[in-house]
Order: sequence, then structure tokens, then C-alpha cells
Amino acid sequence: MKLFKDMSGNYPDVIVTYFNFEKYVSLYEDVEVALFIGYNSQLRDDFHEETSHDYKNKIFFNGEQPCAYTNPSMEIGNRSTDITNKFTDIYTICPCTAEWANDLYNKGEEKFKPILFPIDKSYVTTEWEKTYDAIFYGSICGQDHVDVVNTISKFKHKFITLGVQHWHPNETLRNTSNLGNLITDINISTFQKWKILSQTKVVPIYNQLYIHDHHVQNIKKYDNWEKNRAWSHIGERRAPQLKPRVTEAALFKMLMLVKRDPWNLIEHWFEPDKDFLYFDTNEELEEMIRETTSNLENYQHITENAYKKAYENYTTEPLLNMMIKNRRKL
Repeated sequence: MKLFKDMSGNYPDVIVTYFNFEKYVSLYEDVEVALFIGYNSQLRDDFHEETSHDYKNKIFFNGEQPCAYTNPSMEIGNRSTDITNKFTDIYTICPCTAEWANDLYNKGEEKFKPILFPIDKSYVTTEWEKTYDAIFYGSICGQDHVDVVNTISKFKHKFITLGVQHWHPNETLRNTSNLGNLITDINISTFQKWKILSQTKVVPIYNQLYIHDHHVQNIKKYDNWEKNRAWSHIGERRAPQLKPRVTEAALFKMLMLVKRDPWNLIEHWFEPDKDFLYFDTNEELEEMIRETTSNLENYQHITENAYKKAYENYTTEPLLNMMIKNRRKL
């Protein structure tokens, strides 16, 4: 097995940097597989020329779907769909796109397979002293994010962001006058963030992509775009997107409070009420934060279930083993 890793198309301090697949590829020296990590892996022809005759399976970890189809360049989306068949197996964070691409381009065969962003076990802490009640981290992409920050601000909270200059919301926002004052940490490292996560009790999670009007126009350039379940609510300018927050929440033992949405893709990997809890409204979220942070011991079994499931199945080593085991027999 050989690993091809190109991080030039990614931010330098991003979770893909810490997958650490290179630690484990030596366990599969006799396996005729090439694994491609990093956004540019789908673009680098020299990678594919080098592997064209040496490996039966070429596996690509695709962490950018369904965003690829919002790009103004259809070449980006077509490469993401791999219409030229450079790869034999593609792991994607978008189960909807996996279904669509398999049906439309691969005659129903399971070339595209859903996966979560992994974290290597070596980065998972063994200490969880819960100092903070609730956290939101990331950019303000829509009104949901404004509402959740205002909600968690009523508790001992953390709000981590790269900075206001990176916020590009897809709608006119309300109740933002105090938002900047609620930021607690700006542009911190991944390891600083993970330490804070390990110290936090609960995390509200929105597994959604907030798309703009020009994104909608780009998506509709593709034939049969409407058959991709990810775009079922395109009129509301939103789509499903599973980012690393789910894996991070589970592995750093934060109770996941997940906003119920039309897709609920988290259920591909975790069970409601067993591994996480759903909420539907901001009022319900506020009450859930108050209840769970005040009586965390009553919800410890849920965080432990999610942690155990993630540690045993969704960290780097078991995910690599799964990719090898489930590779297509061509």
C-alpha cells in the first residue's frame, strides 16, 4: 500500500493534516492499494500516472462534497464526481452525493461510500475536566449560527472563530449587535481548540451547508442535479454537510445537541437518544443546555456511547482497515 498526500489545496492547520494515515499504511505492505489524501489529490495527474499500473485499487478520501458543485467551475464538480474514473473507490462525507453518483455514474455500484472525518487516536485526550457549559466554533454562515451563539452566551460559553472577516452569511442576519463581543477565541490552533473541546460539556451541532444564490446557479448547471437528495431544499438555500464537529464532539466527550433537519445524516453513524440528542427550536435548545449542564451525570451514558463508537470505528486506524476491507473487487 502507498499513501499519496498533498495538502497544498488545504488550510495548513486543518483536520486533514492530522489524519495520520501514514502511521498505518505499513501494516498493509502487501496490499495493492494507493490511498489519496488532500484536496489536490483529485487534480494531480502525476499521482495517477505513477499508480496507473501498480495498484488494483486507488482510493480517494473526498472531504469536500457537496461543496464541489457550488463552484463556478464545472471541472471541479466533475473531478469530484470522478467522471473520468481515475479512482476505484471514493469515500465522501456526503451520503446523499454517494447515492446520487453511484446511481448516475456507476450503474448502482458502490464506488462512492460515506465516511466521517477521522482523528488519530494519539490526539484524543485522556482528561476531560468540564469547565465550560457550551460551545460554538466556526464562521457565522446563517441565522442559525447567530441564534446559537446568542443562546450559549447565556451560559459559561466558548465561541471560537477565525475572525469576522471570514463570515459570509447567506442571508440578512438579525440580532447581531453584540455578536462580536461574544467571541472568546480567535484563530487558535487545532490543538488549542481540541483542549477547549475536552473542557466543554455540550455542543449544539448544525450539520448544514448555507448556500448563496450564485451557488444555486452553479449547482443547477449539472445534469440530473435535482436527483441528488442533498439539493432537496435548495429553494431554502441550504443543504446537508457533515464537518469534523461530529467526530470531535464524540471523541472529546461533549454531549451532542443536534438540530433536526430534513436529512439527519448523522444517523448514518450515530443513534438519536443513544449517542446524541435532537432539538428543534432555539427555545428547546436553551432549555436542553440548562438541563444537561446542570445534571451532566444523567447524560454521561450518551457521551460515553458516542465516544466508544467513535474511538473504535471512526478514528484513523479502524477507518483505514475498513477502507482496505471494503475496497471494490474489480
